[in-house]
Amino acid sequence: MKYLDSNVFLYPILYEGKKTDNAQAILMEMVEGDIHCITASLTLDEVIWIVSKKISRKKALEIGKDILELPNLKILDVTAKDILVSIDLMERYAHLKPRDAIHSAVCMNAGVFTMVSDDNDFDGIEEINREALG
Repeated sequence: MKYLDSNVFLYPILYEGKKTDNAQAILMEMVEGDIHCITASLTLDEVIWIVSKKISRKKALEIGKDILELPNLKILDVTAKDILVSIDLMERYAHLKPRDAIHSAVCMNAGVFTMVSDDNDFDGIEEINREALG
């Protein structure tokens, strides 16, 4: 089981290159059932926001709906417990931004300790193993 950060969904939509190819491969493995993944509802917020700014609101909403229908992807709510853990993480890791702390907390509270992300801010968190996109 792996946690997917928002950039796993964004690279195939917005960019080309090795990282995009790797993100697409991960998503394909998930769709085909080779791996099961989780993410937070916060991820959809980020994807919809960025796509609406870079492409269009209409496209962003379509993509949001498409992500909700992906097989083998469980989308977890952000809970008060997640926020409490994220605050603890931010106290321990001075470099950690609030959204990254929330992603980390949802990942950890779900019992998943592998995060697929291109964001190297997750590298300093001892509790999580980050798998880079390339």
